Amino acid sequence: MSRVAGFLIVLLGCVAATVAPCEAQTRRALLVGINNYRNVDPLQKAVGDVTAMKAALEKLGFSVDLVADPDRRALNVAVSNFAAKITKGDIAFVQFSGHGVALDGENYLLPSDIPKPGTSDKDLLKSESLALSSLLERIRAPGPVATIFVIDACRDNPFANAGTRSIGTRGGLANIEAGRGAGGVFIMYSAGYGQTAVDRLSDTDPEPTSVYTRTLLRKISVEGTPITGLAREVREDVEALAASIHHDQRPAYYDELSGPMFYFAPPHGGIAEVASAAPGIVVSPQVAAPTQPQAAVVVTPSFDCRYAKTSDEIAVCGNARLASLDRTLSQVFYAKIDVLGDEQRKALRKEQNGWLAQRRNCADNVSCIDQAYSSRIATLQGQYAPAVVPVAASPSFNCAYAKTPDEIAICGNGMLAAKDRQLSMLYSRAKQAYGSNPQFIASQRAWISQRNLCLNSVSCIAAVYDGRIQLLARLSN
Repeated sequence: MSRVAGFLIVLLGCVAATVAPCEAQTRRALLVGINNYRNVDPLQKAVGDVTAMKAALEKLGFSVDLVADPDRRALNVAVSNFAAKITKGDIAFVQFSGHGVALDGENYLLPSDIPKPGTSDKDLLKSESLALSSLLERIRAPGPVATIFVIDACRDNPFANAGTRSIGTRGGLANIEAGRGAGGVFIMYSAGYGQTAVDRLSDTDPEPTSVYTRTLLRKISVEGTPITGLAREVREDVEALAASIHHDQRPAYYDELSGPMFYFAPPHGGIAEVASAAPGIVVSPQVAAPTQPQAAVVVTPSFDCRYAKTSDEIAVCGNARLASLDRTLSQVFYAKIDVLGDEQRKALRKEQNGWLAQRRNCADNVSCIDQAYSSRIATLQGQYAPAVVPVAASPSFNCAYAKTPDEIAICGNGMLAAKDRQLSMLYSRAKQAYGSNPQFIASQRAWISQRNLCLNSVSCIAAVYDGRIQLLARLSN
């Protein structure tokens, strides 16, 4: 299958693959955490990583196998038993938290009884550990529709540096090629090439999980975040947390998923449901439903409300409009910071922290928080994005026939009108290649339904356009 065809499946699979999975699938997870290494430096958080991950995944519908501190034989038995449970079409998730090493272009995961080799014992280390490529092949062999790996290991050659997920010289885990096999693969690494992954922020760090896993855990339960977006957000947040102790750690990920987008927590209902839902809108507490009938939808912020502590966070969790603004700001912020250089990222991160302090000063004042979000979104879009809005822009449709709130908002806003023209151009190009595909047409109709739900919220409409423009641009290239 060509890369373009593969992307078309990601974009169009099912009626609305960009929003919800096609059908219920069995979700299976194997979690391996190793603290008690016998011959190399032990870790403090690896078993805590998988223990916490087990609780989170079970709430998300996963059947979980957990193995703590396995030696080489126990690790291989656990992998074999897990692979035997996988059937064609399942989702397979594997997390390894412990020590890892790259040797001769291959990545090796180290069991608890790995010997401490000398400078000439590289082959011994290979034979006594588990090659990541071999693990991947064994998990993919039964035919899962998607294989998700989380490697919270050192990405550096072992045998030094206590307090990190590494025990040796610089190097880093090698880039991995997924190779042939059933379904697609997504691999999340806790650190980038040549970096060590912090096991803890200090020897007195009270958190039971590593810096990487604790950040991931705060993201995977957030409804409606695709795995690519989740990996990008985790990368930024981990880098910021590691920087607080003057450590360089920027997680990496490898994306070869070849089917519908994967969500740990799928959107509530999704676009497919929106098109046929009964009238009425489900909103968070303290928010009155709109007077006109709308499709059923639940609005949640970009963070897990179970971790909300400050009064402003609680207010955002309890207000549908604030939750929508938070989602929009999150999308804009992570998209911008992800493409900046090191110094620019640091500057924007500092700026964002200042804004968060400003939002906290609002306490639970909804209008104050609303104004803070709207101002920050406008600042980010203006400061870190090229100006593409003409002085007198008009949309691709005739505003004389605009009837819905979103259409009227587009006609009255030059930025939205410009985005509409840009999307119309990209859609026309993509339609020349894929117009005969009924899923392509259905996906555009589903997107319009999604835009309708924004009503007259400029920030919501802009975010919806930005996401669709990005997808169509990739499809039309």
